[in-house]
Amino acid sequence: MTPSRRGRREGRLVGGPRSVTEIAADGLRRRIVTGALPQGAHISEQAIADELGVSRAALREALRLLERDGLVVTVPRAGSRVVSLTLRDAYEIVTLREHLEDFAIGLGVPSADPARLASLAEAVERMERNAECGDEEAAGTDGLDFHRAFIGLAGHAQLEAAFGVIVQPLGLLMGLNRRSTAGSETLHERAERHRRVLTRVEAGDAAGVRAELRSHTTTGFLEDGVLPRGDADDVVLAWARGRLSARR
Repeated sequence: MTPSRRGRREGRLVGGPRSVTEIAADGLRRRIVTGALPQGAHISEQAIADELGVSRAALREALRLLERDGLVVTVPRAGSRVVSLTLRDAYEIVTLREHLEDFAIGLGVPSADPARLASLAEAVERMERNAECGDEEAAGTDGLDFHRAFIGLAGHAQLEAAFGVIVQPLGLLMGLNRRSTAGSETLHERAERHRRVLTRVEAGDAAGVRAELRSHTTTGFLEDGVLPRGDADDVVLAWARGRLSARR
């Protein structure tokens, strides 16, 4: 493909205020979260750039964004690859997420700001629409949108910043979890349980929100044993065993 043709394709893809780099980053992020690019996979710049319809320069900028977000690792003269999360990474990400969400419940659920509550409702409605369409690829993005809005209920900028540190690797774990549980939970059922969270938030029922979230399967990927355990100490291994036993 010649540079001029690639440039024309970029122009058609933009179609709005987003930059080509953002479009490339979104496309690459979706491939990582859905497993189309599995953990540890080498990222062939030219092949992915052609697939996304962007220039190699735009893809490199996108890779820098995803490296900042914790989804990509770039090694000089060796290229870029998808990050490989370990069991310890999962333990740290999941437990931090749970603590941050519990803090958000305490601050935001008893008297949620209407605008923030509307953002959560929009995330649930988007999840329901994508479930109606059977859009499995959107599951990871939908989940992250919901949990961003959930954290946003607190109206606490530093809480949102702390969540931002883990949000992209969390999306990768959510993708693993969805692939593990897809056979036992439809997209409609997944949307319904998020709707139940929203209903309890709207009622100002903090205890009900906590109970509903605890009932969600968030670490189904542990059943598959897909995460390396080499850096896991006794605390991490005990956490994993506890999560597995709770499902049985």
